[in-house]
Amino acid sequence: MKKLRFSGHDTFVVRSYWPKKGYDFLANDGEFSREDAVVHLGVGKNMVTSIQFWMKALGLLEEDNRTLTHFAHFLFKKDEGVDPYLENVGSTWLLHYFLLKTEYASIYSLVFNDLRKERSVFSKNQLSSFIKRRYDELDDNSLNSNTIEKDISTFIRLYRRPEFSMVKDFEEEINSLMMELGLLHSAVEEELKEGTNKKEKVEWFYLHGESRDDLHPLILLFSILDRFPEQLNIGFKTLEIEPNGPGLAFMLNRDGLYKKLKDLENLWDGIVLSETAGNVVLVLPEGINKWDVLQAYYGN
Repeated sequence: MKKLRFSGHDTFVVRSYWPKKGYDFLANDGEFSREDAVVHLGVGKNMVTSIQFWMKALGLLEEDNRTLTHFAHFLFKKDEGVDPYLENVGSTWLLHYFLLKTEYASIYSLVFNDLRKERSVFSKNQLSSFIKRRYDELDDNSLNSNTIEKDISTFIRLYRRPEFSMVKDFEEEINSLMMELGLLHSAVEEELKEGTNKKEKVEWFYLHGESRDDLHPLILLFSILDRFPEQLNIGFKTLEIEPNGPGLAFMLNRDGLYKKLKDLENLWDGIVLSETAGNVVLVLPEGINKWDVLQAYYGN
């Protein structure tokens, strides 16, 4: 785990059109630190900072704030990018995966890789307590409770599809990049306030593993090759429970993960899901390249 970071987005969730906007700006020699960035990007100063933050968090921009990644070029490069307008849900799944992998924004890896191992249902207070516990474990005294609360709110707005009455700027919120993935759901329940006879409304959030029918097996395969480079034999349990592995990153249940791995046998020559005495192992062919896998996915 890198140094914990829960700020930098100015409470703006990443909009679905920001990655391309940020890419085009940088590809045309723009710099986020220049005064004219607000003019070229067509947003306020705080949003300029937020776009820069999300470009790094999503694995599209290196830490130097200038160098675009191979992944960014793969998606957005003029005349060559495979999905410049993010019309393919597979691209959103990839951006979600990189958001966890980079750990530039700590809350996403913490929630999907760590918290979910402890609980699949949680409240804002429980998530806040979990994060504070992580600070204690790292002997980090830089915790700011107000910053944590704002980041939790941003996380929720990024992933949960809002009801019309739940948010102030509904039109803006429905442009949130990760909403279409359906990874976070919530329900409000009335419960007795601790130590009193009064009832209060508590919003509970759900992280349940599913089969993820809109997650293509080749997107899954790319993430496996990226997460476990140079490994040609990977146990099912490893794929299920390792941080940033497909089971946790994509919130797949066991049956959903197994089915997608079986589908890969028919989608890519040389892939075998070996099953011996109850031990399930994904066997990959030598020389398989993750970018070739993505090219095949978008080529279809």
